[in-house]
Amino acid sequence: MASFESAIDFFARIDQQGRFLYISEPGLAFIGYHREYLRIVTLRDLVPQEDAPLLEACLRQAQQTGEVQKCTLHLIKTLTYPRLVELRVAPDATGPGQLLVVGHDVSAWADNEQCLTYAMYHDVLTGLDNLASARHEIERAKQEALDKGYRVALLQIDIDEFHRVNQAFGYEAGDRILHETALRLKSACHAREFVARCYSDAFLILLRNVPDRDYVEEFARRVSDAIQLPYSHEGQTLQLSVRIGAVLFPDRANGCDQLLHHVDEALAQAGRNRGYSFAFYERRAAGNRPDTLRLESDLHSGIRNGEFSLHYQPIVEARNGEVTGIEALMRWHHPVLGAVSPEIFISLAESAGLINFLGGWALKNACMQLMQWDARGIHLQYASVNVSAQQFRDKRFPAAVREAFKLTGLAPRRIVLEITESVLMEDPAHAKTLLEELTDLGVRFAVDDFGTGYSSLAYLQSFPLAALKIDRRFISNLPSSRNDQAIVDAIVGLAGTLGLDLVAEGVETQAQRDLLVASGCELIQGWLVCKALPINELAHKFETGELRPLAS
Repeated sequence: MASFESAIDFFARIDQQGRFLYISEPGLAFIGYHREYLRIVTLRDLVPQEDAPLLEACLRQAQQTGEVQKCTLHLIKTLTYPRLVELRVAPDATGPGQLLVVGHDVSAWADNEQCLTYAMYHDVLTGLDNLASARHEIERAKQEALDKGYRVALLQIDIDEFHRVNQAFGYEAGDRILHETALRLKSACHAREFVARCYSDAFLILLRNVPDRDYVEEFARRVSDAIQLPYSHEGQTLQLSVRIGAVLFPDRANGCDQLLHHVDEALAQAGRNRGYSFAFYERRAAGNRPDTLRLESDLHSGIRNGEFSLHYQPIVEARNGEVTGIEALMRWHHPVLGAVSPEIFISLAESAGLINFLGGWALKNACMQLMQWDARGIHLQYASVNVSAQQFRDKRFPAAVREAFKLTGLAPRRIVLEITESVLMEDPAHAKTLLEELTDLGVRFAVDDFGTGYSSLAYLQSFPLAALKIDRRFISNLPSSRNDQAIVDAIVGLAGTLGLDLVAEGVETQAQRDLLVASGCELIQGWLVCKALPINELAHKFETGELRPLAS
């Protein structure tokens, strides 16, 4: 018996009330209490409250069945945290109503198991969940979405050409940058959003209860902006760019592997886009030539069938929220696929030779919409319309602009055409001539996504421009980034010197708005004010007073 007792951590005999009738010397040493103390307490007193039901059930079943019962719970030892112990309880044949209790300390085993489990489902370098964990989370999110009737989005974020960082600075530096990237991703996400590192320089983010595609795209821009902030390594500044693919679900027919495949295809599509590299997975245009051709065919029929529309986002005075103008944004609602991302259909329209038609259609519709709102008593100063590089290069573009004003009767000064820095600098001489020709007509021009291109200030001041639009990537981290604050202050100063209006895009928080007001930026647009809305929904906001046009 002595050898048995010395071989186990804890051995005791208790009565029906749990009082100790006997406890072994090794058990006494293990539990850490004086024998006199154990005469006035019970086994129940040595178990945390949350484990009490487990102990009660084990004792009761041992008494009722007469068989050995087993449970794993914590015992409160002196001077230490509770230890996890596996108890085996059996009736004592020598004493009616009494029970024998044998305990083994399994806390070290449990700690090892926890460490192994953590290692199995987490990335060692970043501390994020890994692909194995992401698979479980995707399936869980899918089932929750099916049960509760909401949508979920899975995003894959891939750092472009990260191998060049390793080659230039070494793998240790690359690991530090990946670790910082993980921290930036976590900071860009809310607590309810799941982030994982799936492999090498690629990450996954899972968004629950997604309202619409616009929400996902705005979130993707926030993530992209966070990663594109400068990194620092041994006094050198590094700039990374990303591609982001996204897929919306649930779909009972698609399991985790299929969804991961879809988001990978979306990532490949994003890599083919120019500029901001983001794409949704589109079932018919998911990366092979026949599907792309089919979607191009659908583009033609979509134009014929009136599937395209314009949504409008207000541009407001930063201080008082009064609406000065609106930006027209094109949308395509496919009869099967639903909303198709502009990142996809704009590039398709360019390759299919349809972008000039769509651009001309958008300009005419924006002109007519201003006239119709005027008739309803909603008077806005202007509408801004985006112009693609292909449109800008087309010799027929000036004639198309004139035709829009002749057809609608709108004053040209009420239209602002938005072009990017790269379009201006592709052929500065041609750009200057074209801008001067249309400016003489009364049209105004704004440089979109300002700060992301490579325009020369010498050229910039020679163009007849009316406004600059600060790219959203400088706005998203404005409250926390001194670099972005300095860039915004510099652009505000530049716009003031050149006599240009300044619009900050992508304003989502009051903190961003306050800093922009303090810096002297007078105009803003973004979700803080209002997202892009269909014609009637936006008109309703004006008619109910939720939005107010700038006082004349």
